[in-house]
Amino acid sequence: MLSVKNIDVRYGGIRALQGVSIEIERGETVLLLGANGAGKSSLLKSVIGTVKPVAGEIVFAGKSISSLRSDQRARLGMGYSPEGRRVFATMSVYDNVLSGAPGISETARKDAYKRLSGLFPLLSERAMQPAGQLSGGQQQLVAFARAMCSSPTLLLLDEPFLGLAPIWIKQVSDAIREMKKSGTTILMSEQMAVPALKVADRGYVLRGGEIRHSGTTAELKALSLNEEYL
Repeated sequence: MLSVKNIDVRYGGIRALQGVSIEIERGETVLLLGANGAGKSSLLKSVIGTVKPVAGEIVFAGKSISSLRSDQRARLGMGYSPEGRRVFATMSVYDNVLSGAPGISETARKDAYKRLSGLFPLLSERAMQPAGQLSGGQQQLVAFARAMCSSPTLLLLDEPFLGLAPIWIKQVSDAIREMKKSGTTILMSEQMAVPALKVADRGYVLRGGEIRHSGTTAELKALSLNEEYL
């Protein structure tokens, strides 16, 4: 479904990624592990199109998308939940979620919200509450639902466990599993190896903007990960 081929990313004179290649098959949940600054977010932003690599190619569903804008990539079937949740604090949960699928009819909006409420019961319980009043974990679920609202075939999750209490780590983990069951392919980045490896099929370890290891979650668990990315 997704093929990233030898991409380089620079911010001025700073190298963020060098010669990075990954492959994701339909239906997989693939993890990018690494410390802060390893290049995980740069890789996700390159895929969604908010960062333009200086070299390499990105292929999605058999089509080169390297020249496409972010909105064009979204229309091809990509969804994105950024690091830090970034909900619209004064808007209701309902409006936050539906902001992820602009331009659809009111009937389609209601159908989308009903479908997502089946995955995330919080949405029906807190629909009219301002999103800024929710806990961090609840806001994360709203951000997931917003990214899912357009029914993407590929969902990009940047640091979904960042700053969450253990009770919300469990609920976010359950939500990721439910998204996978619904048929969504997931590429997620994370520093917290323990919960992330529990929901992924396989992954890549980044350090210094390069892929240092790849393998199944069992293989990654067997590595001395602390030495690699912490």
